[in-house]
This record gives sequence, structure tokens and C-alpha cells, in this order.
Amino acid sequence: MVLELFATVLVDGAGAKARENSDKKKLQEAEGDLEKTDQILADIQRRKENGNKLILYLIVFALVIVIVTN
Repeated sequence: MVLELFATVLVDGAGAKARENSDKKKLQEAEGDLEKTDQILADIQRRKENGNKLILYLIVFALVIVIVTN
């Protein structure tokens, strides 16, 4: 089960790289539009915060499983 969680994190990491490239492209397209640029940057920041929370929860969950199995 723990291995499945880590595999999920790895796949999500690969998806994050693809989203990063997509965000760069969107930022280049919205270069002149300040409102659209701000919206894209807010989406990027929100996604980073949510990703950090998910990783923290997975680490705590894995630690709990390790403690319980011992």
C-alpha cells in the first residue's frame, strides 16, 4: 500500500512537469493581458499549495503505517 502511494506521488510529479510547461505557454500567450496573467499566476500558486499539503499528508500517513506495523 505504501508503495502504491509513492508510485502515485511519482506519477503526480511527472504530471506537475507537464502542467509547468503548459503554464509557461499560457503565460507567454497572456503576456499583454495583466488580468489573465494574474489569474494564471494565482492558479499556479494554489496548485503548489495544494500539492504541498498532499505530500505532507502522504508522508504523515506513511509514517503512521510504519509505526503501526512495528
